[in-house]
Amino acid sequence: MWFVHKQVILTKDNLIKRWWVGSSRCCFCVHDETIQHLFIECPLARLLWRTIHIAFNINPPTSIEGLFRTWLAGI
Repeated sequence: MWFVHKQVILTKDNLIKRWWVGSSRCCFCVHDETIQHLFIECPLARLLWRTIHIAFNINPPTSIEGLFRTWLAGI
């Protein structure tokens, strides 16, 4: 979670900043891959969050900061 919060996970946008040569597109949809997209905005992530909401009544986060805040509140 700390890596997600600090946005240092090697998503494709972060790899491109390090001169990686490759597509910046998400593997699951047509949008560019960022941490925000991968964990919050991607249709697959939205499906997973909806499933978690139905199963455990946990509200889906709207941002990475909200996800981190929710995680810290649970500790």
